[in-house]
Amino acid sequence: MISNDEILAFDRPVVLVGAAPVQIGKALGALPESWPLIAADGGANALLKIGRRPDLVIGDMDSAGPLPDDLPKLPLAGQDDTDFEKCLARICAPLIVGLGFLEGRLDHTLSAIHAFTALSHDRPVMLVGDTDLVLRLRGDIAFEAEPGDRVSVWPLGFQAFQGSTGLKWALDGLQMEAGRLIGTSNVAAGGTVRINAGFGDGYALIMPRKAAQSLINAALDGA
Repeated sequence: MISNDEILAFDRPVVLVGAAPVQIGKALGALPESWPLIAADGGANALLKIGRRPDLVIGDMDSAGPLPDDLPKLPLAGQDDTDFEKCLARICAPLIVGLGFLEGRLDHTLSAIHAFTALSHDRPVMLVGDTDLVLRLRGDIAFEAEPGDRVSVWPLGFQAFQGSTGLKWALDGLQMEAGRLIGTSNVAAGGTVRINAGFGDGYALIMPRKAAQSLINAALDGA
């Protein structure tokens, strides 16, 4: 039995599935089956529809349909935070890869980005959608990118950057802040992109979905 305030600690990345009405089968199939599979509320239905069974369901259970009685569940009441936030508050893993949180509804996407701004830890969290992915980071990262890949850099609050290499427009000395300066539609030169982050609240990399494996590798190398 899992208590409501228990932290679920994993030594491997965790796949977290939400209920956004997008196709998750292809993205899920590209991830190792050995990674724990957790559903945020209605994400359980999305998994069961494609023949996958979550290891655990977390949330207030207001959007989950009928679920098998023997499916492990962690019911959490409360409307002050979303099911995604409830999951992030309880999962401790080297990396969380979220599917079914982007591109279904704009308000749900914005609430997911809001959840990123509220995270107090430094561990990376990635959301993968039909078109794009978003990787929440604190600190430096180095990853491989194809020439011309879009690399948007968004501050999650205030974020200073010491420098970068491998981008068309360098981040050297920039101080980004929501409502003031953001880094939309930067472009990879090809090869290794390095971002050296200074003081700040964290930032998000927004890239095409095809970059998922490269960023997963980079996030785990830095874990």
